[in-house]
Amino acid sequence: MYKQKLTDVPEHILAQPANIKSGLQWQSDYNIAAWFRFKQLSHDMVKLHLHWSDNTGEHSVCIDQTVINSASLLLSGIARVKVTGPIQKMSVAVETSNLSYTVDELFVQPARHLQDIKQA
Repeated sequence: MYKQKLTDVPEHILAQPANIKSGLQWQSDYNIAAWFRFKQLSHDMVKLHLHWSDNTGEHSVCIDQTVINSASLLLSGIARVKVTGPIQKMSVAVETSNLSYTVDELFVQPARHLQDIKQA
């Protein structure tokens, strides 16, 4: 399987506390979704990943995965990102052996929890 970066997440999307100290440990959740269109049905796996780096190095989590059994597939989920210090960079990647795809939509945003909604 091949892993390919789809996009870097813009800095204004990153939900970070203000004035983060380099050793501060914190976490944030992100909603991530991507619509894929495949030219060939291969019944191979496809996986959606979130990558980020912080003061302790590079990290990655698999958001969703499925078998390519349809020409159009949605991969989505919530990533819980555990961070030390500020997030230095974040990106979304796809992992698959089937390279005959296009991405119709890609979505990344901080997840809003019930307590956040009540305060809003």
